Amino acid sequence: MEKKTLDFKMIMTIIFWGSLWGIVEATLGTLLHLPATRMIYYSSSVIILPIAYCLMANCYKKTNQSFYAVYLMGVVAALIKLSVGFVIGFVDVVWEPAIYIVLEALAMGSALALFRPTNVLSLKTFGSIVAANTLYQFSFLVVKTIKGSDVFTNMATWSKMGEKYLFTVNGLAILYSFAIGAISFGLIQLAKKLNWNTKVDLSKIIYSPIAASIALVASIGLTIGLSVI
Repeated sequence: MEKKTLDFKMIMTIIFWGSLWGIVEATLGTLLHLPATRMIYYSSSVIILPIAYCLMANCYKKTNQSFYAVYLMGVVAALIKLSVGFVIGFVDVVWEPAIYIVLEALAMGSALALFRPTNVLSLKTFGSIVAANTLYQFSFLVVKTIKGSDVFTNMATWSKMGEKYLFTVNGLAILYSFAIGAISFGLIQLAKKLNWNTKVDLSKIIYSPIAASIALVASIGLTIGLSVI
């Protein structure tokens, strides 16, 4: 196994995947927070979180199973989220989502360090997602408690918020994660059966500073642009 040092290639990989996460947060996050879609999907967490976990799993794989790269990927995505603050100010709707992004990365990175999957599409990866999302939902409730919620001390609040996020939202996010993994696995098997092949070396694109720079600029531009529309 190659050494897992924080070299230039790893930094570019972290920036690339972190920027993709930022793009998902900016585009899909904006769409799912609209009144018309918020009620349909119950919570944007059940859609965006599974995608974020998949991106983090890929970052983990592409950095030679470096779980700390996932932590840094979360920092990149959080900083992109914070870029909105230079336009609308660093209010709670700006810094609070950034905190949650970091918590998601900490949860997933720690779960990957525990399960140590060698393939993105594997039971160990799915186990990592189950553990990470459960840990994240719990930490989400802890943050709400720190902010003044009585979720852990009041039965009514626990039924309304605690059970919702720790069980319902958590369960839905895990199901979506499984669905994404199953669909991805099916498409890969179909491509193999059809002998589909491409001469494009995707690893060179991912490791490229040009690709990382384009993804980063696009992510920041979309994050700031969609926030002011």
